[in-house]
Amino acid sequence: MSPPCVIILGMHRSGTSLVAGSLQAAGLRLGTVNDQAPFNSKGNKENVRIRELNDAMLDRIGASWKRPPARQITWLRSDSRRAESLLRPYLSADRAWGFKDPRTIWTVEGWLQLLPDAQLVGVFRHPALVAQSLVARTGALSIDPGEAFELWSAYNAELLRLERKYRFPLVHFGIPNKLREEFFAPLTRLARSLGLSHPVDAFFDDGLIHQRAEHLKADTRAIKLHNELLASSEQQGNEPADFRCITGLRQRGA
Repeated sequence: MSPPCVIILGMHRSGTSLVAGSLQAAGLRLGTVNDQAPFNSKGNKENVRIRELNDAMLDRIGASWKRPPARQITWLRSDSRRAESLLRPYLSADRAWGFKDPRTIWTVEGWLQLLPDAQLVGVFRHPALVAQSLVARTGALSIDPGEAFELWSAYNAELLRLERKYRFPLVHFGIPNKLREEFFAPLTRLARSLGLSHPVDAFFDDGLIHQRAEHLKADTRAIKLHNELLASSEQQGNEPADFRCITGLRQRGA
């Protein structure tokens, strides 16, 4: 039997690296990942080869991380063969493993064809804080506030669609004094369900949070989406915790 797999979903600058690093601290195997990046001193925790595959699929249809497609990308057989070669070292491991790349939100249904028992976990953050973080970046990664909010809405509309279609935990990377209940508590339950025994909060560094106040005003669509994501995550928090075998291909009501 293959070890459990976790696929982390979420928008850029929304806490996907924090989720990956926290689960890694608990014992999740991420493989060879980036442990230091220009805009993240602890690294983005991404497997470069998985990211390159996601990028290649986006590029094939004229999309990119900041020009997202309107829907999930259709995989070619060559994409699946390439992914299978990337997954082989993980599948031979003896403990839970996973990967993170925000672009995966557009390719995840293809990954689930290869990993039907994968556990999904989603993370979201207030659109104004994400936009501020994106605007603060320089060079080719920099975008203006309007583009940032459009991008946030595209990614998070897809995250909400996936959360409603599939059953998976959704955590909120919100204000620091609520991280314990909204972020680390559900991650702890997930870690335990995967057989990971170390604390999930060992990775966290308060100094990495640079956006704490909402200096940019989000548009109506983004606020509505954020409220819907909050409602979904709060509903999960009021339900009995059961993260066992919530697989990628199990749809609500199935």
